[in-house]
Amino acid sequence: MPAMRLCSIISLVSVALSSMCSLPVQADGFGINATRLIYPEGESSISTTLRNTLSNNPWLVRAVVSSAQDKQIAAPFQVIPPLFRLEPQSTNQVRIALIRDELPKDRESVFYFHATAIPASNKAGDLNPQKSINGMVQFGVGNIIKVFYRPSGLSVTPTQAQNNLQFKATAHGLEVSNPSPYFVSLDSLTVAGKKLPLSTPAAKMLVPFGSHSWPTAQMKGKVEWQTINDYGGTDAHSTILP
Repeated sequence: MPAMRLCSIISLVSVALSSMCSLPVQADGFGINATRLIYPEGESSISTTLRNTLSNNPWLVRAVVSSAQDKQIAAPFQVIPPLFRLEPQSTNQVRIALIRDELPKDRESVFYFHATAIPASNKAGDLNPQKSINGMVQFGVGNIIKVFYRPSGLSVTPTQAQNNLQFKATAHGLEVSNPSPYFVSLDSLTVAGKKLPLSTPAAKMLVPFGSHSWPTAQMKGKVEWQTINDYGGTDAHSTILP
């Protein structure tokens, strides 16, 4: 495909994306074979696989790494290929490469892999921009997963970071601190049998060396929390809050 035509298609897809809200959930017929990605320092690239489970319809897929979850903001990563046709009942592997090594070395950094699919022409090789854009506004689907850039030589392991959260009663409620250089993603948090809400991004994912407070009167007893590990599974932890 001529470079000028490909650039035009990418530009048109980008315009259409601004009119559509992509959610970090599994879409029918289109998905990513991962729930999160880890990019270790020193790797030239990492890869993930996108799949089309539909029987008859191909997708035109655009993939990019963003600095934000709710919109696309430049990040120091390149996705290869950034735009491709995904045939029915097929998969395609994409590579994510760090192109600027400007990230902190003492803690993880988080980014977001956006994969958006729009109905493509049923005729192989025909990428009609106008037809694709019309379909995309009506039927486009999207997936978003986190990409964690992980420097080498961090002082503790991810498992230790998830297990070693610190809990303290304050005037504002229960404060949970993450003294580690890792992001810690919570799947649940319970104090003395009472489940605390994970209704905001700050509550769901504790930043490195950061903390979050829950306004609650229940600040004594057994604290139980579940964290999401590198493989997308959950690990259980507990402690006693005196």
